[in-house]
Amino acid sequence: MDVQNSNAGASKHLSIREAARRLLRCEVTRIIVPPECLDKVELLILEISDIQPGNIIDPEIVLSSELKLVELFESEKKLVQLSGDEPNHSVCWVPGDFQHLWDDFSKYALALAEAGYPGCLNCGGRDASEPWDEKLRRSEMKEN
Repeated sequence: MDVQNSNAGASKHLSIREAARRLLRCEVTRIIVPPECLDKVELLILEISDIQPGNIIDPEIVLSSELKLVELFESEKKLVQLSGDEPNHSVCWVPGDFQHLWDDFSKYALALAEAGYPGCLNCGGRDASEPWDEKLRRSEMKEN
């Protein structure tokens, strides 16, 4: 993905990419979104299904008019949080405006799906096979 066409700062891109990788490699069972994001979520899921018919992503989509953030869950475990207050370190968190973050997240998810992630070699980025260090990423975002 071209960083210049992004709404996020450079320090957030690794976290946004990790969030997109989690969508594609984990069994996302629930996505919580504000109502204004519903159509975008449904469209992303359909586009990924068209690109990777074997990668079944069929989460329950839950609308939350109270929260202005996006959350992805695998069963009861929160995997990703775009926007909102800082969650615990088991969650891939990206601070900022959820609408801009969703747009970048979608671009990454589609680019990775088109490249064949997670079944491809090195298409998830050079660090895709390394353990994710959420504490390090958060400290890097706070520095920038």
